[in-house]
Amino acid sequence: MNPLLHPLKSGILDERIKPFRLVKYFTISSLIVILAGAILLSVLNIHWAKSLHMKKSEDYALALIENLNHQIFLQFVIPIMLKYGKIELSNPEQFDRMDTIVRNTLHSFKVDMVTIYDISDIISYSFDRELVGKRHLGGPGFEYALSGTTTSRQ
Repeated sequence: MNPLLHPLKSGILDERIKPFRLVKYFTISSLIVILAGAILLSVLNIHWAKSLHMKKSEDYALALIENLNHQIFLQFVIPIMLKYGKIELSNPEQFDRMDTIVRNTLHSFKVDMVTIYDISDIISYSFDRELVGKRHLGGPGFEYALSGTTTSRQ
């Protein structure tokens, strides 16, 4: 009888199946390891991209606020101090000038709200005029600002 016609009886086929099972096992396990590694790398990349975006947004906001501070000082504080001797945003003329300067400085930027507090946690200026004069709305951000720490809400 020819052994090729009945490979199971001769044991030839059994010897050939075992290496293929091992290759199949290594192939599947390698694919699982590669897939797990790719998922891990993508999760880490997403986290890195989010933190980089947050850092760039905060840096951009700081540059914008520095520019606003500079414009307020040059176009509002100096002229008002020379003209009136003191700053009183309760004076409609001074408030309107401040509002014009702030809005002109920020006109092309996507800024929803600007609120400026005095040292006593009283709102001196805001895009929302109803907030002007209200006390203790600064929260922890105001306390951080008093200590010189930068904060942001995004």
